[in-house]
Amino acid sequence: MPADSRTPESITVWQATARVLTHPWRVFILDWNWKAALLSALFRAILYGCAAVPRGPGAMRGVWIELAFRILVGGFWGSLLQAYRGARPAWLAGFFAVLILPGGAHTLEYMALKTGGATHIGAGMFMSILVSVGSLLINWLLMRKGLLVTGEGAGTLAEDLRRLPAALAAIFKACASRRSISQTVGIEKAAESQRSIASC
Repeated sequence: MPADSRTPESITVWQATARVLTHPWRVFILDWNWKAALLSALFRAILYGCAAVPRGPGAMRGVWIELAFRILVGGFWGSLLQAYRGARPAWLAGFFAVLILPGGAHTLEYMALKTGGATHIGAGMFMSILVSVGSLLINWLLMRKGLLVTGEGAGTLAEDLRRLPAALAAIFKACASRRSISQTVGIEKAAESQRSIASC
């Protein structure tokens, strides 16, 4: 697999932002992320459908609007995440990917649903926003590992899906390890504080 699929931290967040602003054709059209478009459309349509089916035909219209919206925007969104996947510092790139950028996407999503005449938008939007934070963070972390990226040096979707379980396991293991370390540090600080109080 070419080295490009595992891009290290080589540019700053501001350089990545400048590239997005100055080369939109390259970022959003030539590097349009069809993998993100496909998976996002299927996943969100299922979630929206679960909320909409009991509410009747008007709500189901929102499922089709959501599917079309995610196919169109999901690829652009994936391209944007891909543009930030190698940016440093990693925490700031993650902040942009998970909190700053979704605001614009969900605003467009709401406008598309409203314009299309969908009903019961609130339930679907709530689920969509709830899923966004977690899914975008995971997608961004997977892209940092070379998965779900498109363009030069990218693997096939089948290769990505084959590597996906191990990559997800590594991500969740790292999160659990950091949480365990934080809890250990907190316990040690609390014990030290109690010893200090007892010695007074």
